Amino acid sequence: MSDIRKRTGKTGTTYQVRYPSNVTKSGYAFKSFNTLKAAKRFRAERVVEGTGEFGIRRPISVFDAVDLWLNVCENVGRDGREKVEPQTMVEYRRRAKTICEYPWGKYVHELLPTDIISFRCWLLENKSRDLARRCLSSFHSVLLEMMLQGYSKNDPAAGISIKSGGRYEDKEVEIPSDFEMSELYEAIDMLASSVHSQKREAWRKYRPMLYLAGFSGMRPSEYRGLPSRNLGPHAVTITQRADKTGIVGPVKSRAAKREIALPNVVSDMLHEWRDLGCFEDDDLLFGTAGGKPMLLTNLFYNAWLPLMREADLMQTDENGHRRPRYSMYSLRHYYASKLIESNQDFKYIQKVMGHSKIEITFNNYGHLIRGNEQAHKDAANALADSVLKSCGKSVASGG
Repeated sequence: MSDIRKRTGKTGTTYQVRYPSNVTKSGYAFKSFNTLKAAKRFRAERVVEGTGEFGIRRPISVFDAVDLWLNVCENVGRDGREKVEPQTMVEYRRRAKTICEYPWGKYVHELLPTDIISFRCWLLENKSRDLARRCLSSFHSVLLEMMLQGYSKNDPAAGISIKSGGRYEDKEVEIPSDFEMSELYEAIDMLASSVHSQKREAWRKYRPMLYLAGFSGMRPSEYRGLPSRNLGPHAVTITQRADKTGIVGPVKSRAAKREIALPNVVSDMLHEWRDLGCFEDDDLLFGTAGGKPMLLTNLFYNAWLPLMREADLMQTDENGHRRPRYSMYSLRHYYASKLIESNQDFKYIQKVMGHSKIEITFNNYGHLIRGNEQAHKDAANALADSVLKSCGKSVASGG
């Protein structure tokens, strides 16, 4: 164990550091300093050189650790993973900036769980709950990376988190009604048969793409980055995605890599489109003329906005601007709502939607389950009636 001893003599007060050493008979060496700060600094440096009790590389500040983490994410990939996509790096840098606003007063290897809890309190007091949750999660990632890099021996953030979806934070996703979806698909068919040749040509691509979105629950990034080879006879396999800037990369998580069965009408439509374009296996099924993914903004302005206008699904916002009532994600949400309505198992819904955790599925669509309370009650009564029938009892009748 290394320690610091205060020494007072004729020349004044000094601070002596005693630290382990392999070159002395006693097993310890000594070094004196005029200030306690200098002694602590030396002690920390000896610790990280492997001669002390912790055996880490060197002291690193939280600010330097965050910079190192960003560099690893962008240029190497964390823990054997793929490099982080540029658009995701924008979000990571936003979180990093927030983390560095906090007045960290310790090196990373000195942090304790109490320091992480204090940071969590500061986040909740000064930032939105959603940003606080994301920043704490990313800081945990920073600490794990520092352990791998040899700058720390433990993870003080283990088990410390901010739960999403608090008691007063029920954010129900907006889902189109059956009637609105009927109007939407009728509008798609109308646009695809337009008398204007240029519009009709564009909608030869948009029509199968939006039908796929509505009957598979795929994310916009997933069908924009869908390669032709992933279209099977009656199913589609998701293995990659295109971010909003058009860069193709792996799916968001292991759970997002999945296969989804398609109804015949959608499967036929997709195969007709693929045969029409004579796509190679590596070609994107809905790519641009140059073979690149469609940019998300282009898809919105060229397809989604005209579709919402054609289907009369526009609304006026608080600033008096006319905007689509629903986002492109509404097709994904509608698909999930129909799975729930048909009483599909929630683990199955989680798998089809590509959610990494069942909590994500519940947070997004839990309110739809609450809407089926009467049906669940009726089912419970029916089950009890069938079991107790032989006894001459009935739950429904109260007998």
